[in-house]
Parts: sequence; structure tokens; C-alpha cells
Amino acid sequence: MTERYLPPELAAGDVTAVLGLVSDTHMPQRCRELPPALFGALAGAGVILHAGDVGELWVLDRLSEIAPVIAVHGNDDTPAATRELPYQQLLTVAGQRILLWHSHRRERADELTARRGDEWEPKLAHRAARGQQAGADVVVFGHTHVPMRARRDGVLLVNPGAIASGSEWTRQVRQTVALLYLTGDGRAAVSHVDLADPERVYEAEVAWPAGFRAANARYETPILAPDLVPYLARLRRDNYSAPFAVRTAILRIAHRCWSGEQPFITAGDILKEVEGDGAIPDEDKAYVRDLVAEAP
Repeated sequence: MTERYLPPELAAGDVTAVLGLVSDTHMPQRCRELPPALFGALAGAGVILHAGDVGELWVLDRLSEIAPVIAVHGNDDTPAATRELPYQQLLTVAGQRILLWHSHRRERADELTARRGDEWEPKLAHRAARGQQAGADVVVFGHTHVPMRARRDGVLLVNPGAIASGSEWTRQVRQTVALLYLTGDGRAAVSHVDLADPERVYEAEVAWPAGFRAANARYETPILAPDLVPYLARLRRDNYSAPFAVRTAILRIAHRCWSGEQPFITAGDILKEVEGDGAIPDEDKAYVRDLVAEAP
């Protein structure tokens, strides 16, 4: 099956190994099930690499129905995935060294600082430098939710894209995976697949000068009602007394948006879910009530 996505620069007889690449499944928090088209797209791959933000570990069991799975954890993973999966993994296939890594910074303060810049070059240079440090020919990463491939400083950088959205406030409008083809003479090439149109290769081109946010906007769109956008930072605040309970309530609304039941998360939706949730403390309900009252 992987021959239908064979990069034009390679001949089928040259290929020694094919690896399926997946990232950012966030399951089941932001995606209930793996898209059925994923299994057809990656059928025939010799191994599956998951580049982090797995969600619950049963996701890896499902992927193993295709091929053996190697995975790392991401910055927004479940406690079990963070505990059981490494931060990065180095492997060698067909004589080529591959670094598998979600690509987030270990320290949250460093991660938040890195997110402020919109330019691609520092982001690509950081990933290439990590690959060089490991002596890797290829770096497979996730985190940005933008499918891409680029060569920097002798390292092939590959992001397969994402299956689920980057947060409960956005929708992943294009779900993608990728295939990494390795040859015996040291070449590597990549094909991306849009799971909504899996019969052909998806051209994951990035307009680098336009910056990261422009690229990300092609793959993630907001589901927060426009009048609430100015309040997003306060809705997302980290100092709720029961942040998990509040986030779970918001996720219930988000899933209705992701399934097509409604277009946006509205102030009324948030108030109804939070007020009716017995797991949310009164002080958090009061905070949300006051915030919603300010919104237009």
C-alpha cells in the first residue's frame, strides 16, 4: 500500500524501509477514535513512530495493529503517557539514525518563551541542532500541528502533522500522517497524506517567510465564539482551584463543536456546563460567572 505514496525521486526497488509517522493524537481528550483512513494510509509500514501528545496509552495499542510502535511523550500528554514514554528516542533504521522527539522544551518557561517568536528559522534551527547533537540524519517531531518537511544543516526535519487539535479552543481542520522512505544508499524522502483524501499524496508546503502563525492557521481554526476571544487568556488561566474539572467541562462543549453539533463555544455554553458540574468548586464557578457577565 505504501507504494502509492512513493516520492517521485525514489524507485520502489531502492527503498529499504518505510516508516509510518503520526503525532498529536490527544486521545480521547480531543479525538475519540483514530480516523479509519489512517490504517489504510499506513498499511505496509514496517514500524510506526508516534511523535508525542499521544493521550491515553491504548492509542499505541491501536496503532500496533498496523506495525510495531515506538513513541515519545509530548508537553500536553496524559500522566500515564508522560510517565511511561521517554522525552526522546534515538533509533537506527536502514543505516540511518532517526531522532524521535515531540520538540517541546522541558521547562515550561523556556517553552513559553520559544512560542513568542513567529519566525520559522529559529524553530527549525533548534530542531536541526538537536538532530546534529544526536548525530541524526532525520528528526521526526510533532508539537506544531503543521505538516512539513525541510532540510536544515544536513538534517531532514519531518512533522507528520496532527490528528487532534492543539487545544480545546481550536479545531484541527486537516488531519495528516506521513511516510518516511529510506534507501540502502542513505537517502530519505517523505510523503504526507491528508486522511480526508487518502488516495493521493498531500503536498505539505509551508510559506516560510509568512511565519508560523500563518502556517498553523491552515490547519487549526478557533471554535471559541468571536466575542469571547478577548477573554481567552482568562478562560485558560492556570490557577483555577480545580483546573482539570473546569477543562473537562469545556471539553464537553468542544466535542460538540468537533462533531458538528454546533459551530462555536459560547458564553452560555460555558456557564451552563460549569454551573451544572458538581466537580467544579463554587469559587471557580463564581470566577467563570463573573467573567461571562463581562462578555458582550
